[in-house]
Amino acid sequence: MVWCNLLVPSELVHGLGCLPFYPEMAAAVVASAGLAPRFIDRAVEEEFSNDACSYHRCLLGCAVEGFLPEPDLLLSVNYPCDSAVLSFAFLSGLYGVPHLVVDVPLPEQGEGLSLLAGQLEEAAAEMARLSGRNRDAVLKGLAEAIELSNRALVYLRRVEEMRKRDDCTLDGKDAMGNLSVLAGCMGSETGVEFYRLLAEELEERGCRGPSSLRIMWMHLKPWYAQSIFQCLERHGARLVCEEYTHATWEPMDPGEPFASLAAKLLSHFLVGPAERRATHLARLAEEYRVDGAIHFNHWGCRQSCASAPVVKMALQEKGVPVLIIDGDCVDRREYQEGQISTRLEAFLESIK
Repeated sequence: MVWCNLLVPSELVHGLGCLPFYPEMAAAVVASAGLAPRFIDRAVEEEFSNDACSYHRCLLGCAVEGFLPEPDLLLSVNYPCDSAVLSFAFLSGLYGVPHLVVDVPLPEQGEGLSLLAGQLEEAAAEMARLSGRNRDAVLKGLAEAIELSNRALVYLRRVEEMRKRDDCTLDGKDAMGNLSVLAGCMGSETGVEFYRLLAEELEERGCRGPSSLRIMWMHLKPWYAQSIFQCLERHGARLVCEEYTHATWEPMDPGEPFASLAAKLLSHFLVGPAERRATHLARLAEEYRVDGAIHFNHWGCRQSCASAPVVKMALQEKGVPVLIIDGDCVDRREYQEGQISTRLEAFLESIK
């Protein structure tokens, strides 16, 4: 069992015969079950700061109470934020297991790809020790995982192209739940089957038509029950694309697993300066022909909230109106229902 944060390529873990577990995703599941306040309060009792990301306060509370499967190894990437690196450092002591940190170089750094590939190879060696695989078995397993990832990518691209059409029935409030598949199942048969079925179902069910307002959602959604999406539906609006559910990489070479996985990691728009994220989102807004965009400022998510003005400016330069909403994806006590509904109603009326 290898605990990973969002940008750890799951092909690396599957290819080594280990099982990836993404505790940030588990925090979203806990929030959807209405249990997050209990575990967030438990983290506060352990003296974790209220200013920290509630995803991580929730998962830390879960870990302290023994609510999560115990890891054999912790593997974190220093993007998109420092929260995972710091949380995993504490958890390493709690569980008594090693913690490896992959330090991703800036994209424009000349030797960045080879430096990152070397770190991924070191992480693979540690996982091979856990799974008992020799060098040949490691390379074979990684090649198989990358081939599976490439197959899943074909179907994912088909889904992305269908969602650019007016008749696609997949709404973003549901698509955001697929982030766990995108993060944790690439490199497995499950990932291939999921995106194959999704692509085939969307091809069969397309029937929405061109009348809906097309909205892009940035960052993540609140995972607990609230009325924001009912408000969108009342105004004939739907989420046609979201920030985190797209492939950012090209097909990989099974014969060069570490360089390929390093390139995949470096391709992510959250690696590097805020302007890179803004450019990516402006391109998505054009491709998906959006009428407006909503940025959900998640409490404690410093890199997302801080770059929101940069993103807003980039989208407005493309003629896309932007609404920034402050809230919390995990802790329902920090969600101001009345205030958010009023602002959302006014925004949707203004772009009709």
